[in-house]
Amino acid sequence: MGFGNLASAWSAGLRALRGGPAASETLAQVVNDSFSGMVVIDSGGIVIAASRIACDLLNEGRPLDGQRAQRVLPRDMHLAVGQVLAETTPATETPLAIAVVHHGSETDDRLVLQFAVTASVVGTSERVACLNFWDVTERRRAEERLSFLATHDPLTGSLSRTGFCNAINERFETERGRAEGLAVFAIDLARFKPVNDALGHAHGDILLKQVVSRLRATGAQFVARLGGHAFAVAHPGLSQAEAAQFCEIVQDRLVAPYQLGPHRAIVGADIGISHSAVSGFDPDQLLSHADMALNVARAMAGKGYAAFSPEMDENLRARQELETEMQQAMERGEISLMFQPQASLDDGRIIGVEALMRWMHPDLGAVSPDRFIPIAEETGKIVELGRWILEAACREVATWPGELKLSVNISPIQFELIDVVAEVKEALTRSGLPAHRLDVEITEGIFVSNVRATIEALQKLRNLGVGIALDDFGTGYSSLGYLGRLPIDKIKIDQSFVKKLPGDQQSGVIIRAVMMLSEALNKIVIAEGIETADQAWMLKMMGCKVGQGYHFGRPRTATEMRASLVERAAPSLPASA
Repeated sequence: MGFGNLASAWSAGLRALRGGPAASETLAQVVNDSFSGMVVIDSGGIVIAASRIACDLLNEGRPLDGQRAQRVLPRDMHLAVGQVLAETTPATETPLAIAVVHHGSETDDRLVLQFAVTASVVGTSERVACLNFWDVTERRRAEERLSFLATHDPLTGSLSRTGFCNAINERFETERGRAEGLAVFAIDLARFKPVNDALGHAHGDILLKQVVSRLRATGAQFVARLGGHAFAVAHPGLSQAEAAQFCEIVQDRLVAPYQLGPHRAIVGADIGISHSAVSGFDPDQLLSHADMALNVARAMAGKGYAAFSPEMDENLRARQELETEMQQAMERGEISLMFQPQASLDDGRIIGVEALMRWMHPDLGAVSPDRFIPIAEETGKIVELGRWILEAACREVATWPGELKLSVNISPIQFELIDVVAEVKEALTRSGLPAHRLDVEITEGIFVSNVRATIEALQKLRNLGVGIALDDFGTGYSSLGYLGRLPIDKIKIDQSFVKKLPGDQQSGVIIRAVMMLSEALNKIVIAEGIETADQAWMLKMMGCKVGQGYHFGRPRTATEMRASLVERAAPSLPASA
């Protein structure tokens, strides 16, 4: 029954029952049995009837009859009742409204009531107000929860991406907000995934909540979790120089150890900065530019943060164009297979080759692997490229007589996306290359996630007879802890150490330490990036047995490699297949 019909029913009932005690008793009974909160107030502001539900909701179960409405009704309800009683129009009805009743100091003690008041006239003079209401507390809480979730992260209670952008928009709506400017910081937790995998998602969630608490403690105006282990904060009034200083404060707070129950964990933080002075006032663009800077920060050793510049946008567009071009590069035959020799430092004999990819674009010219390999990994194209180079290199080297070894790089992404062991088996079967002549080269990045599965895959490769080499040793953070139990045969010292020889004493100390460690673990060491005879001699004196670099030969085509092998006559190969 609507409020209009209720008003008519009450008016008719009151007129029929006026003038005697029976009327009051019947009225009280009818009201008392109502399924909603119902209160009837006379023209003097006294409650003359109230339902049980009304007593429960408004007066904690105590009777309302005879009470002054001003004392027992919430202010909004009392004002509406007073308005109705003061009107002279016979059928006065207020629109639906909301009143809040507090039965205690806690938020959970609050009741939200939806109500309306209608007027009834008894006879020709007496006017009463009929207050009808419902408890909509749970509905209102659900609505508030949905509204909260639309702009907030449910795990941490921080802003979501939507809420973050809304907050920035609201700030820039004022002239003062635009004048003060805003710095936006995109933050990515480094090494969070290993913590989450090792300790479990429950502890990972605790860490994420602690991250938000630490970010709030920096004084940033807005803090958001964008998803996963990605966060953003916004700070007004900072100059671009001050924004860089703020990054250092954030990093200091985030890298401090986290107590996760009985466990302690440490993560890192990379930060990208954008500023309204450069990126404008659009929140999406501010976040986009901060993300671009974050990608640059990830690639920076040590510093861990970078500020957006217009050149980054240009580089991103160039990268996107390169990604598009790479999709067609293999079809057009632009990516080729090259081989770089690996030589014995004792006598200079070529004892192996590393298979490498090279991309010659018709317009861009030679595209560096440092540019296209990361794109291939991000897009998953590395799976197709990796399969091709593995099969092509095995097929080529299998035609070379002798025991020349072949090294092929396998990306961490390949281990994540495909069955590498099955791919290697198939390549060996198709090519006829003996397994003991193949080395699979891996990088330290392979141990960032799912270490157990990775070690199992490497062990299966060794069981086939395939060798395992750890590439770029010394540039990562995780391999040293696993080195003693890894199923690897060789360690390749990164060229960044080798190139500083013979003059850099610190590089020499590091290489000697690696040599001692490798000897203790019975691993063969290959030194990369050897460019001079002095470097080769010094490494030989340190006990290194195998070298690779321009001193022994640049990457060459299969035909050029064959010619070089014939020239060196070690091992002796025919000039053509």
